Amino acid sequence: MGINFSGSVDRARHPEQYPDRSKGPTFDPLYGFPDGRKPKVAPYTQEEMQTLNIPLDKRDYCAHYFRAIMLCTQQYWPAQYGYCEPERHAWEQCEYKSKLDDAKEYERELRLRRRRLRKEEKASRELTHEDHPAGNEE
Repeated sequence: MGINFSGSVDRARHPEQYPDRSKGPTFDPLYGFPDGRKPKVAPYTQEEMQTLNIPLDKRDYCAHYFRAIMLCTQQYWPAQYGYCEPERHAWEQCEYKSKLDDAKEYERELRLRRRRLRKEEKASRELTHEDHPAGNEE
């Protein structure tokens, strides 16, 4: 409990250090990737997901796995729990990897923000030292 509380206090004191997930990334997504990044593309468009009756909270990168669970459930009802476990496992793994990727993006944004702040502090210190050189006291 102490870690969460101290983290909240630090966020309140220094909000410029922490990224806001609702605003998205502030740095170039390709920064630090000289060969580019593999784009994460959803398997269905929003219209297709609406047509397939995929629930709103499941309309993400892993929608095709959830669609497989829906089809399996329809086929094997009422004994779907024994038959649809591989589909459910694949969907859970996809969701896990998606959340892991989100956490990595957040950490990347956090590191880049703190790096930018350190560089700004260093530049301001160097300007201050140039304005007041040591040993020039009258």
